[in-house]
Amino acid sequence: MEKVAFLFCVHNHQPVGNFPHVLENAYQKAYLPFVEVLKKYPFMKVSVHYSGVLWDFLKASHPGFLKALKALVKRGQLEMMTGGYYEPILPVIPDEDKVGQIKSLTQAIKKEMGVTPRGMWLAERVWEPHLPKYLVEAGVEYITVDDYHFKKAGLREEDLYGYYLTEEEGKVLKVFPGSETLRYIIPFRPPEETLEYLSKLKGSSQAAIFADDGEKFGIWPYTFHSVYEEGWLEHFFQLIGDHLDWIEPMFLGTYASRKKPLGRIYLSCSSYMEMDEWSLPTEAMVEYGKIVERLKESSEGQPIRRFIKGGFWRNFFAKYPESNDLHKRVLHLREKIGKGKKKGVPKIKDCLPYLFRAQCNDAYWHGVFGGLYLPHLRHGLYQNLIKAEALYDQKMHREKKWIDLEKSDLNGDGDEEVILKNPETVLLLSSRGGSLLEMDYRPKNFNILTSLTRRKEGYHQKLLESRGETSGEKLRTIHEIFDSKESELDQYLHFDVYRRASFLDHFIPDPMDFESFRICQYEEEGDFLKELYEIDLSGKGRSREVLFSRSGTLLKDGRRCPIRIEKRFIPSLDQSVLKAAYRITYGRDERKRVNFGIEFNINLLAGDAPDRYYKIPGHPLEDRTLASKGGLRDISEVRLIDEWDGLEVVLNVDRRCHLWRFPIETVSLSESGFEKIFQGSCLLFYWPLELERGRWFELNIELEIKSR
Repeated sequence: MEKVAFLFCVHNHQPVGNFPHVLENAYQKAYLPFVEVLKKYPFMKVSVHYSGVLWDFLKASHPGFLKALKALVKRGQLEMMTGGYYEPILPVIPDEDKVGQIKSLTQAIKKEMGVTPRGMWLAERVWEPHLPKYLVEAGVEYITVDDYHFKKAGLREEDLYGYYLTEEEGKVLKVFPGSETLRYIIPFRPPEETLEYLSKLKGSSQAAIFADDGEKFGIWPYTFHSVYEEGWLEHFFQLIGDHLDWIEPMFLGTYASRKKPLGRIYLSCSSYMEMDEWSLPTEAMVEYGKIVERLKESSEGQPIRRFIKGGFWRNFFAKYPESNDLHKRVLHLREKIGKGKKKGVPKIKDCLPYLFRAQCNDAYWHGVFGGLYLPHLRHGLYQNLIKAEALYDQKMHREKKWIDLEKSDLNGDGDEEVILKNPETVLLLSSRGGSLLEMDYRPKNFNILTSLTRRKEGYHQKLLESRGETSGEKLRTIHEIFDSKESELDQYLHFDVYRRASFLDHFIPDPMDFESFRICQYEEEGDFLKELYEIDLSGKGRSREVLFSRSGTLLKDGRRCPIRIEKRFIPSLDQSVLKAAYRITYGRDERKRVNFGIEFNINLLAGDAPDRYYKIPGHPLEDRTLASKGGLRDISEVRLIDEWDGLEVVLNVDRRCHLWRFPIETVSLSESGFEKIFQGSCLLFYWPLELERGRWFELNIELEIKSR
């Protein structure tokens, strides 16, 4: 009798920038116990992928674990799979890097395990039709994606118990469809349900294909208890062992070598089902979710559902400008490194390992996993980008003091940006709002402006609906978890109407109301926050300046009155200092009383940590943490201290002013439920003004970063 091939594929990964204790916890609760259980069942065969982030961690912290893996490879229980070394979304990095990242991981596996992997894990299963050409070039013979990809191409469930061939420019790749059903029942339902699924294929040589995250075996909510303490995994392997008369555990590679393909297929752009949903704009995401739920409840829904598709991964760059800026900065530097390589710049390749790390996918998107919403992951990518760019500039500049200036539409949003660099600092200025988007402090590899704008997300309605509900320790997939890590999180659901950048120009009428401003429910009288400023560059060589100017309007008695802002940015030659000289000119005869404010959003990554705090000369604070809030009068200097990273951010003004400060906090959905996350400290410096024609208001403000 023909046996059912059971293809069991596990993918393990942790993001660049994740905390060491998180990696250690994942090792202790998922990676190590899984292998310890597997050792007991020599008939089980697992195709396994560890990203380069984990290879680096395991080599440094648990070399004995690598020896255990190698023993299982020799024993014939593990098939090693390659992938992009730092788990990039392959379609959105340069073609040379697609091949380079895959070959890097393949070489590492060959060195450590003594085998050359032929199969590959595709990060987040993000597929685009041009990939086969580059995967084959990198030595890949087969990959696994989701059956969802195949169903969108018109195939039925019964067509998906094997693999298909696809190609690009004649480069042929074998593609396996991982079962959505198995993905949802392993390990969340009794092992007998998996056996029941396999029994439907009994008597055939077809393949049942499971391909999903290894973290669900131990570190997804409640799974360590169920999988190991209650013995789910042991029971599962025992059940397979009890039915080896009709089940054959098999590597993906073995099946691909022994069996013929089911046919040819061309897959459209897709990821897994949930990712396609998350990539939609918020309103569309909500409507899509409603449609899917109705189809699930309908007896006729299943055949319709296979033709329903969500969004497209790349639209995360449209949904989140913060993600897009980082991605385009990495591409911009990659292009420069490529040009340096062609010119024969010595050791220019030294930049690439850091650049590859900055391509790691996790902080570029957001769904149930925190991703973009986790500041330390964004910081981790910026750290590596800053290291790569500093290395590049060291190789391109021989002198000790220099300034580079470049103007272009760097992030592809239709607006002009300016990059200013010196040996200590990188500044990214945008014509939209005349704002500062990025300030990199190279001595500490730290971008102090990685704040995140508060946006409405499709799942926020579920938080409102689930208010007061508790669900206990029921074993669920992460896609079903809507618990809250703390109470009354709905009180933090405030959404911004503009992007949280720095050097943003406000005109706010009297009476000023702190709370309305904090929750972004106030009246803005000017039209400067989201509009375009003109850019003029001046100076040469080591003396460069950037002038942003806008002739806008100010609301007065129901009419729009002309007003002009000019702000001249003057970077330092060799320090991390940015000076801005402001001039405001009013164009009406009637006097106008208004409050002019300049907003900064600075993220030192921790709001309540005792080693990160405010220091405001002349104003002792009862609560000085960076998550504190309140107003102060008559100030000229604010310091934000970060003892952990050994830096401080200093803001000085030459006209004494008033200050509002408060935390930017988002509410997002993670794998363990809703959580509040500190995204930075908002500071508004403001001056009560009485404007009149013929007089102008001038001030100078300075932003500096120092090492401590």
